Amino acid sequence: MASAEHSLREPVGSLERALRATRARMMRLLGRREFTVEAQGLKFVVGHDDLIDQRIAREGAWEAEQFDFIAEKIGGQRFDVFLDIGANCGFYSLIAASKKLASEVIAFEPDPGNRMRLVRNLEANGLTEEVWVLDYALGDKTGEVMLTEGSVWNRGESYIAQDKMPAGEKTHKVRTVRFDDEFKIKGKRVYVKMDVEGYEFHALAGMERTLKENSGFLQIEIFADDPEKLKARVTALGYRYLGQVEFDHFFTNIVDIE
Repeated sequence: MASAEHSLREPVGSLERALRATRARMMRLLGRREFTVEAQGLKFVVGHDDLIDQRIAREGAWEAEQFDFIAEKIGGQRFDVFLDIGANCGFYSLIAASKKLASEVIAFEPDPGNRMRLVRNLEANGLTEEVWVLDYALGDKTGEVMLTEGSVWNRGESYIAQDKMPAGEKTHKVRTVRFDDEFKIKGKRVYVKMDVEGYEFHALAGMERTLKENSGFLQIEIFADDPEKLKARVTALGYRYLGQVEFDHFFTNIVDIE
């Protein structure tokens, strides 16, 4: 684990987790479909069903192991831009903004329901001016795509329909753009967190120039069938592989990050 000086999260002990679980059960008994919890010094509006909401409410964090890995690798370094691609309810964006991990935080969330949750959490913390929320998806071309909404049990499973992942029951037509067409970033330190449920290679193809022309730290979630393909794709852009935490793979081209 990273030193306390460089840590990106506060540890949550067993007693606190027990108290959190008890409060969540009380909210359910009281018929409160949504309620506000504090986690990592921030406020989050959560429900009872969604996986991420449950973890935040009961454990006081989301992806704690990933944050420990990140803190250990970057060791207190800061970035010019933090790109939260597939921001969901905004846990990463809120941590990045509140911890001053980057001068600018940009959150991409094309799912209308998830984006509403993201904005609500930003408002609860007075961070609406600190995070730029965009409603489109990133891909390898400009156009429109069909996004399937994730279930109430895991809203993070919203995905863009492809041949190997046909559209599901509840869908939204959303805009997709190439990052390199919309943003001109060069010579900066850029953190990319990407969680786009099978659309990773499309998103990466649309931002190759940015990845090559900046000092980057990449965190990309990908499932079991494609990690070697991902490693080959990203290392070909001049990045080194740093390791894996659960389904998240980490890369950098920054010399002093090992």
